[in-house]
Amino acid sequence: MSNKRAEQQLMQGEVDIALNFPPVLTPHVYKSDELLRYQNVAVSLANRDLKISTIYDLAGKSVLAFQNATNFIEAPFKSVTNILRSYEEVVNQEAQVDHLMKGWVDVIILERRVFLYYLEKYKQSAEVKPFIVHAIFKEAPRPAFFYSKTLKNTFNLGLGEIIESGEYQAIIRLDGTEYAQLSEPELRE
Repeated sequence: MSNKRAEQQLMQGEVDIALNFPPVLTPHVYKSDELLRYQNVAVSLANRDLKISTIYDLAGKSVLAFQNATNFIEAPFKSVTNILRSYEEVVNQEAQVDHLMKGWVDVIILERRVFLYYLEKYKQSAEVKPFIVHAIFKEAPRPAFFYSKTLKNTFNLGLGEIIESGEYQAIIRLDGTEYAQLSEPELRE
């Protein structure tokens, strides 16, 4: 389900929980404790030799972001989209990796773990070109959002239990290794 559709359905009470919800106060939507931290990143092909160390360095580039990115990524991202050569948002994040690897866009913007997941899938059928991860966005705490305050409270209790037991850490691993491996200096500018 797309981010926008999940947002609408949660506000209408058609679903109980949504994980991607814009950070705005909304009546009858209850925010859980922090579930995880998102690290949205910009990714470019190494052969393009793009110097991207701030959001403003995206100016003049073709950018493909995840759906509703302008509502999830901190300012000044939304205003910077006006000075990009081209800017699109997509629901299908697998397509972002494909477009980048084929050189159809200069930069993709997505969450680091989402990138790793689709990169692994891409490797199964195509060659992965060298890339650079540009960590230009602040890490963002992400709660879950609920239509019911009671369900939110129950969720928070369960979340606390799995954090304390160590199960939480096992759940957020990717293929047995933590996604933090992309913080290594050779993968960044």
